[in-house]
Amino acid sequence: MYGIFMESVVIFKNYAGGKYLAALFLLALVWLLITEKNKRRRALFIYMPLSLLLLFFFPIFRKVFVRLMGGEGDTYYRVLWLIPMGIIVAYGGVKLAGFLYERWGTWAGGIACAAVGAVIILGGRYVYASQYMSKAQNPYHLPQTVVDICDLIAPAEGEERIWAVFPTDLVYFVRQYDTDIQLLYGREMVEPKWQYAEPVHTVMNHPTMIDVEELLKLTRERYCTYIVLPNAESKGVTEAPENFGLELIDTVDGYPVYYDPVAEQIKRETFQ
Repeated sequence: MYGIFMESVVIFKNYAGGKYLAALFLLALVWLLITEKNKRRRALFIYMPLSLLLLFFFPIFRKVFVRLMGGEGDTYYRVLWLIPMGIIVAYGGVKLAGFLYERWGTWAGGIACAAVGAVIILGGRYVYASQYMSKAQNPYHLPQTVVDICDLIAPAEGEERIWAVFPTDLVYFVRQYDTDIQLLYGREMVEPKWQYAEPVHTVMNHPTMIDVEELLKLTRERYCTYIVLPNAESKGVTEAPENFGLELIDTVDGYPVYYDPVAEQIKRETFQ
């Protein structure tokens, strides 16, 4: 039980971004516990957060949560989403400023507001400096490469949806842009923790070389008419796809985009 409790402490620290902001939240909570008299606000800003915190650190609650989630403990931190930490810190700061204003006047309240704001800013991090942040390339906030490829192969309005295969590094974004493009595998295949197996993904995910013959055997069985191969600089192919009847439509930022007329013919013969 103690080990589970300490794991919850680590999760809380990581979620709060370190000890500094976690301490600021707890100080605001204690301050409101002492000074807030309104019953509704006490319920919202004190009793509810405290109850959730107690549950979060309670080992038995975590064991029940993980069991209900099918053994997935990686999402336990989401319990903390229910606690309005930022609002509590902000309200606690306003409450402090109001307290000082009533005792010493406007100047004291103004200094308190400025000091609380400075403490919050200095304790945070500039999010745009993160390695996970990048400048948006388009209004969709998706890689422009994906947008261009989808526009290239997407069915016209009124036409039936198509099947396509994309490299692993692009599958996350395709369905966000165009749901008329169906993928033989998606995010569930590229997340190792889910341990799904998909033959097409296995062939496409070969570290150095894609077996074109094996790939087409699998894709044609499922009437997949478009194949986007990985960038040639990162991975090669056993043979030229054109040798198997594929037609190169275009190469977008290094990604060859092929149309498979054989798969289209198989689909028509099957469903006519």
